[in-house]
Amino acid sequence: MTRLTAGAPLEPAQLPVGRRTVRFVDAARDHRALTADIWYPAAESAAERASYELFPGVAFEAATAQHEPPVCTGSYPLVLLSHGRTGMRISYSMVCEALASRGAVVVSADHPGDALLDWMLGQHADDRSNEVNRVADAHFLLAALLGEHALLPAELRQAINPEQVVLAGHSYGAYTAYATAAGSRGVEAHPSVKAVVGFQSYTRSMSEGLLGRVAAPSLLVVSLADQVTPPHVDADRPWALLRGSPSWRLDLTGAGHQASSDIALYAELAPQVPGLPAMVRDYLQSTAAGSQSAAGRGWRDLQALQVQAMWAFLQVALGLDAPAGLAMAEQLAHTAGITLSRR
Repeated sequence: MTRLTAGAPLEPAQLPVGRRTVRFVDAARDHRALTADIWYPAAESAAERASYELFPGVAFEAATAQHEPPVCTGSYPLVLLSHGRTGMRISYSMVCEALASRGAVVVSADHPGDALLDWMLGQHADDRSNEVNRVADAHFLLAALLGEHALLPAELRQAINPEQVVLAGHSYGAYTAYATAAGSRGVEAHPSVKAVVGFQSYTRSMSEGLLGRVAAPSLLVVSLADQVTPPHVDADRPWALLRGSPSWRLDLTGAGHQASSDIALYAELAPQVPGLPAMVRDYLQSTAAGSQSAAGRGWRDLQALQVQAMWAFLQVALGLDAPAGLAMAEQLAHTAGITLSRR
C-alpha cells in the first residue's frame, strides 16, 4: 500500500473533524446502494487520522479528519454535497473537512451510474437517467439523514439541525442541488432546503423554468478561466434567474473548472506514487490547470477563499451569525483576484 498525506489543511482547524463512511440502501429503487462519507465536528479524541483510498493500493492521510471519533455535542447545519460527472464522494475532501471544522455536518455520496468507476468500466448511465437518479438520491439521503434511518448513528442524527439544510454541488452535481431545491421531472421541490451552493456549476441543460423555481438563497462560485463550464454559458443565465434572497456570486480570476475539488492535490501527490503511468500524471496536471495556481494563489489558498465565501453566505442565509458573515463579505469584496456580487 502506498500511503501519502494531504499535507496542510486549507485553514487552521476551528473544531476537530471526524469522518465516517455509511452505506445506505434504497429499497424502493431496486435496492440502489449509496455509499456516503460524513464529516462532522468531533469531540477531542485520540482517534487515528482518517485515510482516503484513491484506488486499490494508493491512499492518502487526511489533512485534519480523524477516523470515527465521537461527535461534538451541538446542533449543526447539514451540507449535502453532490459530486460532478466522473467524480467520487471523496473528491472534495479538503473543502468538506474545512466546512466540518467550521461547524457543519457534510455528507457526500457516490451517485451510481455517474461515479468514476462507472465511467472507467463503461457502465455509466445516460444523462436523463443520471438526472432522475441524482434528484432521487438527494431525496433519499435527506430522508435518511433527517429521519430515523437505522444505519445512521444516533449521535450523528442528533447533531444535524433539520432547519438548516444546504444543498451543494460541483459541475454536474449542481444539477442535483438546483433540481432538488426547485423540483424536477415530476418530483416536488424538497421542503427542507434552506440554501443552495453551486461550485463551477453545469447549468446549460437546466430550463429557465427550473432555475426560476429555485427560491432558496443561492451562492454561485464561478471560475473565470473555466473551459468546461464557461461563465457566459453556465453562470450568467442562472445568476439572472435565481430568485432566492440573499443570492451571492463569487468570481475567481484565473481559476479553472476543478478549483473546488481535490484534483490539484492529486496532481501534487502523483509523483510520489511508484509506477504511476506518465499518461495519468499528465492527465492530472492538465485537469488541475487553473486550480493549482490562479491570480498568484496556490490551490489551497484558492479553496480557502471558496470556503470563506460559502461560510459567510451560510452565516447570512441560515442566520448563523449574519453580522460576521456580512463582515467577511466586505473583506472578500476588497480581496484582489476575486469579485463578490450580492443582492
